[in-house]
Amino acid sequence: NVLWSLSLIISLMCALLATLLQQWARRYLDIIQPRFSPHKRARIREFMAQGVEKLRLPWVVEALPALLHITVFLFFAGLVIFLIEINLTVFTVVRACVGICAGLYLCLSLVPIFRHDSPYHTPLSTLL
Repeated sequence: NVLWSLSLIISLMCALLATLLQQWARRYLDIIQPRFSPHKRARIREFMAQGVEKLRLPWVVEALPALLHITVFLFFAGLVIFLIEINLTVFTVVRACVGICAGLYLCLSLVPIFRHDSPYHTPLSTLL
């Protein structure tokens, strides 16, 4: 199933990206450790902060959960399509469960629009 393959590929890339982000954060912390004078540390920290902003690292960090959410939806869509051909009863139950989960996800995505103090937020909330 193509959807399952896409889900797997994106999931593996998310795992790799998460590992890279952790390594980059560790490297950043190592570079700004107090080995140098406060003045030199401040200059290094500012230099690194400019690189973080220019290369859009915060965007990459925010994209990671969005990609994981996409993989979950791709997997569920592939599962529903696969089950149509296997067993209609199982398909109906799984489709209902996936529909309920998708509805809850949509509700959690819409809550921040109506309640600005809401702790619930999804990557889809930002797009809406």
